[in-house]
Amino acid sequence: MMSEVEARATDVDPLTRVLDELGDGSSLVWIIFLFTMFPTIFAGMHSNTYIFIAENPTHWCAVPELTSANWTSEQIREVSSAGACAKYDYNYSLLAEIGFAESRRYVAQRIKDATTLDCTGHNYADDTDRTSMVQEWDLVCKDAPKRATTHMALSLGKLLGAGFLGVSADKYGRRSIYVLGIFMFIVAGPASAYVPWYWGFVCLRLLTGVSFSAIQFSSLTTLTEVAGNTHRQWMAVAFNCGFASGPIIVAGVAYLSWTWRQIQVATSLPALVLLLFAWLMPESPRWLIAQGRRKEARRVLERFNGPIKDDYELPRTTGTGVTGKTVDGAEEKKGLSLWSDQMRGLKVIFGCAELRLRMFITCFTWLTASLTYYALALNVDNIAVDYYLFAVLQGVTEIPAYLVPTPILIVMGRRQASSMLFVLSGALLMAILSISRSNTAVIVAATLVSRFALSAAYGVIILYTSEFFPTVSRNSALGVSSAMAHVGSIVAPYSVVSLGNVVWWGPSTFCGILVLGAGVACRALPETRNRPLADTVQEELAEGRGSVSLGCKCSR
Repeated sequence: MMSEVEARATDVDPLTRVLDELGDGSSLVWIIFLFTMFPTIFAGMHSNTYIFIAENPTHWCAVPELTSANWTSEQIREVSSAGACAKYDYNYSLLAEIGFAESRRYVAQRIKDATTLDCTGHNYADDTDRTSMVQEWDLVCKDAPKRATTHMALSLGKLLGAGFLGVSADKYGRRSIYVLGIFMFIVAGPASAYVPWYWGFVCLRLLTGVSFSAIQFSSLTTLTEVAGNTHRQWMAVAFNCGFASGPIIVAGVAYLSWTWRQIQVATSLPALVLLLFAWLMPESPRWLIAQGRRKEARRVLERFNGPIKDDYELPRTTGTGVTGKTVDGAEEKKGLSLWSDQMRGLKVIFGCAELRLRMFITCFTWLTASLTYYALALNVDNIAVDYYLFAVLQGVTEIPAYLVPTPILIVMGRRQASSMLFVLSGALLMAILSISRSNTAVIVAATLVSRFALSAAYGVIILYTSEFFPTVSRNSALGVSSAMAHVGSIVAPYSVVSLGNVVWWGPSTFCGILVLGAGVACRALPETRNRPLADTVQEELAEGRGSVSLGCKCSR
């Protein structure tokens, strides 16, 4: 270990030096990697429970008069059904009295002139593997949008969590938001399995989404700030495998479940183990150093390194990296609103033309990746293939897609890799225009390979984004980017429905155009391969680190 004299001679912060040494391979790095990846398994499970807990069984209008007369479901449907959401306007009390055989003759004579009524209640066929929330809360026909709202609430929660808690982590610390997210999830997740009210379930799904964003992006930022270049590269990509394994686990859980509530319980209660993570997760030493909380940073580092001498005096800087003001919390101006404090990281970004341009590009690429990812999953009807087969194939290709970036990033930089994968994905989607709809196998193959490349590109762009913003605004950048990704996931189902109703290749072509645009946009970003992370704006904009635009001037 370097002596104090040597440290001063080389003008190296001893805490930063020790952090860099630990980042090259230590228990600190592995602990944070585990605490980052494991919770994503729960996020992957809950993001994919929808297809099992909201299964839509065959349904028809309920006719209480005929049910009371002990008619079978088949008899009631034959006599009364005018579709899944309407019934013929007959005197059903009379039909119940005369019996099924006579009612068939009665209906045959009047069906041409019969009017219809909307259903006031529904009966359901026993043609699904388990009871679903659709049956429990009657989420069909005019209330069918409520079924989709349960999935929308999760995405909206992730959006809100990324937008607000992501920014808050730059102010209050990565660990604080991580712990908050865990406590939110272990309450909202299990509670959603028992709440008897539809809107109560929706609110709990919203909170579950918020908790996932709080956990994921605070821990990912900590991992990025602690891991050295070698480990940061593959860890920031490999942690996505936890999310990809979620659908596989859910499939097994659903196979063994008889009700949708059992699935909710089985995918939520195991999260109690995250309480241990909340206890053991360290605060990001790099964030503590950037905030001027050096004693706390030293305590964290000494747990994994041993005693550290720290007599180093840093220049007085603000949280934005501008000299002249202290960053210590005790000396900050009082009276600032909570919102102003939370917006500090964003002010850093949007007060600098260079960082602002990077933010616009990353928002577009994240939104495009997420929108296309979910649109391709929901586009199954437009490519005329069995939904369950398609879902299984998507799950099988998900994990390899997240592993592919690791060898790619060994031989090429982030900019080239992300651009190449986006362009490949977009080109395959555009190629569907030349394929006949009857050639299902080729369409499915093109869609799956495109989604494979897109998932790989998404893994690269997450790492890429975390590397070209300074510590003082990194979590804010990741939070805003994630928020845009969740906007994409919210828009995706509407783009599939609206464009698919016009022409079957509409959704894939729309996504292909966006993805090609993202590939071109990535070429404009600076390369971050094999370069150290910057803590302040000045460090990030130093000569030789690359830029999107020239002559960037930061507001003070």
